[in-house]
Amino acid sequence: MLVNDPLFWALVSMLAIVGGGLIVSGSRLGRSRVFGAMIVVIFILGRGILALPFCPQPRFEADGWHWFVGGVIFVIGLIFSIPALQIRPLTPPDEQMKLETKGFYAVVRNPIYFGELLWYLGWVIMFRSIIGLAILPLWWCGLLFHILVEEENLEHALGDEYLDYKKKVRGRLIPGLPI
Repeated sequence: MLVNDPLFWALVSMLAIVGGGLIVSGSRLGRSRVFGAMIVVIFILGRGILALPFCPQPRFEADGWHWFVGGVIFVIGLIFSIPALQIRPLTPPDEQMKLETKGFYAVVRNPIYFGELLWYLGWVIMFRSIIGLAILPLWWCGLLFHILVEEENLEHALGDEYLDYKKKVRGRLIPGLPI
């Protein structure tokens, strides 16, 4: 049954990343708030369900430490995702938007996506999901693709202001690293 297949949920989540790229590219479909909300829900659900125990898959051994370590990483990821509550996430950039450069945005250009990776890593560790851990680099690449599209549109919409910000905050997805 597809609902129990972790690779099905991985595919669902990857399709949501592609949908997110449509949104930030400024396409007509991407301007729909309903479509944007659906993409966010599908992206989170796909990754969240994949690691849960009802999806049969190999699981790594742990003696209880996984709940603490995974929980700490999960909470740190949620904290980095807080800026999503303060901005209009998954919306195409426009000239009227204000560039946020304080708080987490002074450390990494995409704290929400950094938080996404961290909370998912914590979730995978908590539920000991080997498939989830193996797929994490693919989501990282998917988010990087999404970020490249988003940043190109931010450069076009905000010009020199965004280019100066990129020089100041080198970390695109990981603080301090230009990746």
